Amino acid sequence: MNHAITKIVGAAAGVTLLAPGAVAFGDTVEAAAPDASGATWSHVEGTTSTVESPVVNVPNVSGGFSYQQSVVTPNWKIAEVFQKAANALCNATTELTVTAAADWSLTVSGDVENAYTATLGELAADDEQTTLMGCSCAANTPGGAAVINAEVTGVPLATIVERAQPLPGVNTVTLTSEDGYSMSVPFDYVMARTSILSYMINDEGLSASVGGTNQLWIDSTAAKYFTRNIVSIELTAEDEAPAVPGSEDAPENQYANRPNVGITGVS
Repeated sequence: MNHAITKIVGAAAGVTLLAPGAVAFGDTVEAAAPDASGATWSHVEGTTSTVESPVVNVPNVSGGFSYQQSVVTPNWKIAEVFQKAANALCNATTELTVTAAADWSLTVSGDVENAYTATLGELAADDEQTTLMGCSCAANTPGGAAVINAEVTGVPLATIVERAQPLPGVNTVTLTSEDGYSMSVPFDYVMARTSILSYMINDEGLSASVGGTNQLWIDSTAAKYFTRNIVSIELTAEDEAPAVPGSEDAPENQYANRPNVGITGVS
C-alpha cells in the first residue's frame, strides 16, 4: 500500500495513560494550607514529591455531589494534551503517517488457520463500532486536566482476531507499527476487554486528536500499550505469555493512586 506523505510527529505508543477503570482509590491525600502565592499544595502518599493542586480548602461544607461520564472531550483539547504533551514528555521523534484509514493495510498472521491481509475499510464493512471510552495520564495530579472521554470508532480487535481463527494455545498478541515499534500483550487480556482498533475519534480522523491513522484502544489499560499506526498483528503460542499490562514495576510511583484524577471542574 502506498501511504500519503503527510506526516505528524508523535511517539509510537501513547503517553502513559489509564482508563478510568484502572484507577484505584485508596491512598491518603493530605492537604496543606495555601502558601503565600495562594496555591494549595497536596502530598500523595507513596510519592517523593509535592504537587500543586488548584484546590481551595473550605471548612464545614455541606451539599450534594454528582457526576456523569458522558461528556466528550473536544479533539482540539485531546490534541493539546496527547500530541503536544506527548512530544514534550516522551521526546517523541517518530513521524506517524496520516492517510485515508480505509486504505490502510493490516496483516494478521502467526499460529492461525486463516492468515490474511485486509484494509481497515474492508474490516470496517464487516464490523465497525463506536464506543465511548475514557483515559487519563497515570501521572495526572488530583484535579489535573490530563483526562479525556472520547467517542472511539473502529474495528473491534476481537473481530480481527476471530477472522484469523487462532489455533489452540495462542497466548500472545504482538502489534507492530509502521516504524517497526512492537508491543506484545497477553491474548486473554485483550480479548476480555473492549479493544478497538480506532481510526476516528469524535467523528474525525486521528490526526485531529491523538495523531496518526490508527491506534488500538484497550479499556482499563495504560495507553503506553495503545500502539499506533499498526501494520501487523501476530497471534502466537509462546512458552510464556507477556506480562499483564500494569503488573510490571513502574518507575517513580508512576501508578500511584490519585483521587480526583478525573475531575476537571465543578459547578
